[in-house]
Formats: sequence, structure tokens, C-alpha cells
Amino acid sequence: MRAFALVGSALVLGLFFAPSAEGAANCGEKKVVVQQLISNGYRALAGSWPWHGAMFHRYRQGLTGYACGVTILTEQFVITAAHCTIDPNERQRLPASRMYIKVGLSNLDYPENHFKQHEVDMIIRHEEYDESTFENDISLLKLYTEIAFNNYIQPICLWQGDTQLSKIVSQVGYIVGWGLNENYKLPQDLNEATVPIVSRKECIESDPDHYNKFYFESKTFCAGHRNGTHAAPGDSGGGMFLRMGNNWVLRGIVSNTKANLETLKVEADSFVVFTDAAFYLDWIKSKVTITTSFTIDAEPIVVPPGSTSTADSGSQANLLNIANCGKDTYPSGTPEELKGYLNQYPWLAVIEYINLNTRVLEDVCHGVLIHPSFLVTAAHCVMKKRLSSIRSVRLNDYRLDTVNDIFEIDGDTIRTTAQRIPVRGISVHPSYDTPKYANSIALIKLEKPSTATPICLSPTSESTLPQDKKFTIIGWKRNNRKEKPMIRNVVQLADFTTCKNKYAGENVPLDTSGGQVCSTYSHDDDSTSCSHYLGSAPFQYVKNGPFEGRYFLAAISNFGHSNCKRDEFSDVFTNVAHYADWIRQKVKQNE
Repeated sequence: MRAFALVGSALVLGLFFAPSAEGAANCGEKKVVVQQLISNGYRALAGSWPWHGAMFHRYRQGLTGYACGVTILTEQFVITAAHCTIDPNERQRLPASRMYIKVGLSNLDYPENHFKQHEVDMIIRHEEYDESTFENDISLLKLYTEIAFNNYIQPICLWQGDTQLSKIVSQVGYIVGWGLNENYKLPQDLNEATVPIVSRKECIESDPDHYNKFYFESKTFCAGHRNGTHAAPGDSGGGMFLRMGNNWVLRGIVSNTKANLETLKVEADSFVVFTDAAFYLDWIKSKVTITTSFTIDAEPIVVPPGSTSTADSGSQANLLNIANCGKDTYPSGTPEELKGYLNQYPWLAVIEYINLNTRVLEDVCHGVLIHPSFLVTAAHCVMKKRLSSIRSVRLNDYRLDTVNDIFEIDGDTIRTTAQRIPVRGISVHPSYDTPKYANSIALIKLEKPSTATPICLSPTSESTLPQDKKFTIIGWKRNNRKEKPMIRNVVQLADFTTCKNKYAGENVPLDTSGGQVCSTYSHDDDSTSCSHYLGSAPFQYVKNGPFEGRYFLAAISNFGHSNCKRDEFSDVFTNVAHYADWIRQKVKQNE
């Protein structure tokens, strides 16, 4: 049952009925190294947004339901949207006794041990809040008990410096929440997404009849991609967070967006209207004593209106314009060999074939998630086989010999379960095997989108591999060992001419147009044996930005000498960037 409120055609992003069974020295600091909406967004792991909390409403018959997001300001105050404090069914202002909040939470159904629940002592709605237009849609909640800050629970910073909207237009902010997903169901996990801030002019011109009613200059701003990635019902009250120096700051509060009056679903091409928290700084400080602070050496870097945003430049630019692709879970610049495996490479998949005789699934090759609905792989990995047929892909695996993988981290036992998604379609490059083994690349379309984070692909302007990066190959070895954990090796680019001449002696011509590269890595399993990776193992590199790194796919393994001890033969890989135009065209045609 859903009960979110419509005003005209504005959708209040929240308030629907869903029954449910270490100290901070500063603000806006993430204390846990984690992987970094929300519709078409990505799962946010515990500790990734420690200032974000959940508001619950108490209904009649003793039932409770998740309602909105909140953001922690101090030990005793959180901030949210004013409309989140209104009963959606009775259209009455709720008393404090009919709501409570949870902090330190990333899963609504299975809260972690570090989550805490707090009763609300007082609701401080803005005195001039207008329920019909959402003007001044902001509210503070004073809690009965103080929040104890730890690694998973932290306060956000308030905005500093110039508050003019022109200073942040084209900036990209993060929004998080438990809003309805693509199937219009309440998700378990906290999701996150990035959205660019747009000018008042661009927002209103997208639909003057609608936004002229709900946009209030200086008090609100709009943001969104207009491509289906947006806040959704249930995300109301949550914050938009921007990076300022080394700290995260609150700039906006999710207020409302445009909805289809018949389906009540958010229009995919609409902008979200945010209450501009920076406008209300004096109001906030008149109600709350803020003791946290932070300093910055300079104003935040802002891209001028009309130019490429920071999300589309530097370490962020990618072929398919995916906001959260390839996010590194470690601080920028961390050496690869120091990183763990858990949740580090969520784009790595196993392609499964079903044996037509035994009806048993067999692990055949690697696939690499490049888009929620598409994987890239070597063409030979998807060609028809006489006694088996491609059936599915499996993501979020670590050991191929186990069903559930168990990790012990910081005293906590973490169990992971692989996700299996059926294959819907296959597209093989039209020039595959011309010449022999060349153009070995294919796309796999999934039956349903994956929630795993895709890896980034280089934009079309970068068709050759960067010479200044460190490359790593990941995947599973093709050997007979009982244990089959994910393995990682350093990859060295080899001289292509030498490699080409070596294979010419074996009557194997290499593609000289740029579609193939030669590389070497250690094939040794131990001192006595060696083996190759399963087909289409990816090798990748990291682009480090000011605050985070992004993984980019460099190439996928194609073939090597059958004798893995013949070190004089480099392995041959398909250069994925060479096929950027073909990949983008196929994805756009079939997404």
C-alpha cells in the first residue's frame, strides 16, 4: 500500500505506508573505508554516508513504516523536509510522539549492530512552510536522547562561503535514500546516486507550468540527469551532499518532483526540487547550537555554467556517462596490492553455460559489467557450443568452489552470496575472427539490470592504453585446484611489434589496427605449476582524482600460448577502448 501525497502534479518524495517489524572531532568526515536514489543508483555500504538516517512514522493499530530521510546536524538535532512531518493519509501535522529515527543504518530489514534508534522530543517546522507549494520545506527534529557518534554515525557540515546558486551550477551532488526502486518497491539497502545541479532557467524551461509553481528563487534549486536517475518516493528529507575540501557539506534537502498523475511515478525526464539549506543557515543556527566546524584553504572548485561538469572530467569521464562507475573503495592513491577483495571489484562476473546432458551449470569465461544491463566479454566466450548453451552470469562471487563466501573483517563475520542473472541476448562484433582471433569482443544483455557497480570505460578520445598507469588483471585461474579464489596479478604492457613477430612464427597474425595489445603477467600458481586465467579476464587501471579513484577497463584476455611456461610469448588481449563507438552504439540501441 502506498500513500504519498500529490499536490497538483508535484510528487512529495516520501511518506508512504510500509509496515516494518568513536566520537567525531569534526563534521562531514567518513570514518570507514567503503565503496561508494534512488532510481538507477547503486548500493551504499555501511558507513559510506554516516550522517544519513531514516525517519519512521507510527500509524494506527501499532504499525510503523519508513517515511523519509534525515541528516544528522548535532548530537540532539537532525534536519529533514517539513512535509515529512505531515501524516500522508490524514493530511495532519504529526506530533513528535508519532515518529522516531534510526541512525547508523544501511539496511532497513536487517539493521547492523551499530544502528541506534532515537525518539523525537520536538518538531521545529519552518514557521512559513506552505503545504500546497512546499515553500520553506524544511524542519528540525530535536531528539529525546543524544546521538553517540562513532565510525558509522557522524554529523554533516553546514555550508560555508558564498551561497549563490550560480556558484554551484554544474556541480554534481550526491543523494542517498531508500526511495522506491525501478520496480516501485521499497529497497532493503541504502542507495546513492549523483545528480548535477542546474540553473533556475534550465529547470523552469523544462516545464514552466509545473516548476513555476514549486520553484522559489534563492530558497530552492533543481538537480537531475533527466535520464531516469533521480530521487524517488521515499527519498524525501534526505540531503544533497557536496565535497568541500576534505569535508562533506549539506547543500540541499530533497523536497519534490514532477509525477505522472495516472501512475504516480516520477517522470524520468524531470528535475528534483531541493530546499536550499544554505539559504536557511541563519534559521538553522537560531534553533540549533552548532559546535562542529571545518576549515578549507580555498573555495570549492566549481565548473562554470555551460561547461563540462566535474563529474564528466578528469577521473570521472567515461564512455557511457555512468555516474558511479568503477568507484574505488579505498582512499585515492592506495596501492592495488594493499587492497582487499571484498566488494572491491563488483563488475567482475562469471559466464555460466548449462550442460545439455547433465543440466549442470559450468563456469566458462569472465564477463565485465560495463552498464547495469550489459557486460563485455571475448567473442569466443559466447559462441555456440555443441553440448552446452549460455544461460546466465554470476556476480559478487569470490570463490568459485563455494556458494557463500565468508570474510572475517575487524571481528565481524561477513557473508556474501553471488547474484545470478539470466542472459537475454548476445551481440558479437561483426568482424570477429577477421583476421584469425581478431576483434574478439561481444556484449551480453541481461534479463534484468544488475545493482552491482559497473566498471568505467574510457571515452572515445582515449583509444590507446595510457602508458603511465599500473595495470592489474583479476579473475579466476583455469586449473584443477579444489579452492578457486579470485586472483590478482600485475600486468606489464609488452612491445607489440616483438609480440606480433613472435606469433607470426606460429602462423597467428595479430591485428595491427589497434584492436589488440600484448601484455605479460605471472602465470605461476606455485613453484611447480602455472595456468592461464579463464577466458576474457579483465585487466584494469585506476584514475585517481582529488578525493577518490575510478577503475577503468583496459582490455580483456583473448589468447596466449597453450604452454603457460613459454614466457617468451606474451598474452594477447582485446583493447576495449578501440571498440568504444561500437559498444556505445549497441548499448544505446538495446538499453
